[in-house]
Amino acid sequence: MRISSLNLLPAGAQELGVVCASVEGVNETSYDECLEHLVHKAEGLGATAVVALQLVQSQFQWNQRTSLLATAIRETK
Repeated sequence: MRISSLNLLPAGAQELGVVCASVEGVNETSYDECLEHLVHKAEGLGATAVVALQLVQSQFQWNQRTSLLATAIRETK
């Protein structure tokens, strides 16, 4: 059984898995910092793209965090 987080992959693409990243804070730089961590993790898996990017920013007084979740894929030509 194959479980996928995607409805349809492009022809020749392979799903590598879900990657996530999280950083302290909700401010001007937190999204870019979090995206950099996410891309680094995806590249470590051999991904050439990330899709279905989801942003969660929690702004509770004691726990301000920015988190990103995406599916890493490898596209072949």
